[in-house]
Amino acid sequence: MTTTCNHALYAIVDVFTQYYSVLHTVLLDELYNQLHWCVKQDNEQLARSGINCLENLVISNGTKFSPDVWHKTCVIMLDIFKDTIPTSLLTWCPEHDNSPENHPFNKMESMEELNDSLSPDHTHENRSLKRADSNHSVYSTVSQESREHKIPRSKVSPDQKLFQGLLIKCVVQLELIQTIDDIVFFPTTSKKEDAEYLAAAQHSLDAPYEMDTSQQEDQGMYQFLSSQQLLMLADCLLESHKFAKDFNSNHEQRNVLWKAGFRGKAKPNLLKQETQSLACVFRILFRMYNDDARRGEWSQIENKIISVCKESLEYFLSLESDSHRDAWNSLLLLLLNRLLKMSDDRFRIHGSAYFPFMCETLMFDFKLEMKTTLKKFFLRYGPTFSIVSS
Repeated sequence: MTTTCNHALYAIVDVFTQYYSVLHTVLLDELYNQLHWCVKQDNEQLARSGINCLENLVISNGTKFSPDVWHKTCVIMLDIFKDTIPTSLLTWCPEHDNSPENHPFNKMESMEELNDSLSPDHTHENRSLKRADSNHSVYSTVSQESREHKIPRSKVSPDQKLFQGLLIKCVVQLELIQTIDDIVFFPTTSKKEDAEYLAAAQHSLDAPYEMDTSQQEDQGMYQFLSSQQLLMLADCLLESHKFAKDFNSNHEQRNVLWKAGFRGKAKPNLLKQETQSLACVFRILFRMYNDDARRGEWSQIENKIISVCKESLEYFLSLESDSHRDAWNSLLLLLLNRLLKMSDDRFRIHGSAYFPFMCETLMFDFKLEMKTTLKKFFLRYGPTFSIVSS
């Protein structure tokens, strides 16, 4: 599965891409079904390869897709999202021997690698918003992480098999979040944007940072997707975000899993899924909000942005752990910078909606980059709302 099948999968996609104009009418549905099948198997490498091949296929051929093919593409991503949400993480409870040495969780070293620790001694780099640590890019073949962390395949108990499947689903969720971001905005674009926002925030207000604007936003497949399709993808990402948020907020269930045998210094969490899915939602919605070609949907998009942002800020303010809040730093920098780029008319609408939440954030001991960006945000209120002269 990890050798012949894996290499054959990439070869099939390469051949299909080379002869897309001839093959897509007769083989595209079958190829999508095959990739979907790969993702659903209890094999981490094959699941990763299925997602990466889907990304390669879409990025390589998306400019030639018809509206019908784009619809099929969005539907397959929606189906994969629904099929790989690890819902049992919220409901699992031990039934028999609960001793840590006998529990299958202790045999799953890779689960600890998947979940970011919430322990205070983690570095800022580990807590900052990052894309899923997949070495599968448009041009790569085999994931280094998959080579280093192999799930045991022999002498597995029913519970252990269940947890192996849940682990793979968690991996697929992260891979698919990154794949959607890569497809819509092109690989590395969002990562570069996050890095530039961080660099800009670390400069003082008196020495503004010049951001690189050479990267074109439309380098990805965004322009080929309809508003309905983009909103469909955003809704999928929101569902993934809400599941991760529910799990991270369920301290009792996380304790049950941890005491059942999870190894590590902290309880399991889905922090990457929680933050990266929401970041991609923000990028999609704000990009649509600034697209003159989608002017007819601006009102709907504006309402959705306000709803998502208010719910997100309310959740952020409810977090009790400093390290959990730190994990949101890059996400908040993204949101604040997108708001600061708005026209005065739009800033009045959004600024008034988020003002109470932003005031509450002043109670937290943020790092310099967050304090600097919040200062810019509050300074914008003065002239925009005619509190002070511009």
